[in-house]
Amino acid sequence: MSFYTQFAETYESIFPFSGAVYRFLRRHLPPAPARVLDVGCGTGHYAGPLSQDGYTATAVDLDSAMIDYACAHHPAVDFHVLNMLDIGALGQSFDGVACIGNTAAHLTQTQFGEFLGAVRDVLGPGGPFILQVMNWDYVLTQTRVIFPVIEGDGDAVFYRAYRDISEMQVTFATRLEVRGETIFEDAVPLYPMRSAEIIAVAGEGGFKLVQHVGSYGGALFDAEVFSANVFVFR
Repeated sequence: MSFYTQFAETYESIFPFSGAVYRFLRRHLPPAPARVLDVGCGTGHYAGPLSQDGYTATAVDLDSAMIDYACAHHPAVDFHVLNMLDIGALGQSFDGVACIGNTAAHLTQTQFGEFLGAVRDVLGPGGPFILQVMNWDYVLTQTRVIFPVIEGDGDAVFYRAYRDISEMQVTFATRLEVRGETIFEDAVPLYPMRSAEIIAVAGEGGFKLVQHVGSYGGALFDAEVFSANVFVFR
């Protein structure tokens, strides 16, 4: 059973809806009723509001528990349990695609190129592709990264760390505790890519960089600062 499967019911309190993220998405997506695809949607807390605001929203995630939760809470969204590499199987074209929350870091560097090809194939002409990963430029200068502890509802506490950091792979260690009891603990590989490599691979795949920032609030990207890494391509 995956970390995300056990985490589905707690996810919303640990990673609540962010107005800054939603405003960024709305700023760069075409206006409703555009057809949008959320890749790695988790519990659907961005696809749901997009649908409520008039978008035709489709969303995919590999974890069935996350999708079950999302379907129960956002019934107007077209949710699918699907690998992000297989979005072509949806048989649809979209006016905008978003893949946020460091979802793409679960792909190897080779798979990332394949994913960009899949996005290109489902994205309509001129449509935006919004991508967010960690600032791997910074992480790759460290030997270990400890994230701030997150406290959620019901005395839930979430711990995260990057360890075994190398250019090819980073171990993402997680632990969820509720009232002092460890509910789940795991370590999964992530595959870092520096900003220049992401931009280069995207360019080779036919994408043009529109914006590159270090936060959803629009902070300038700084490779020497622990931050998000947000790209908008067309």
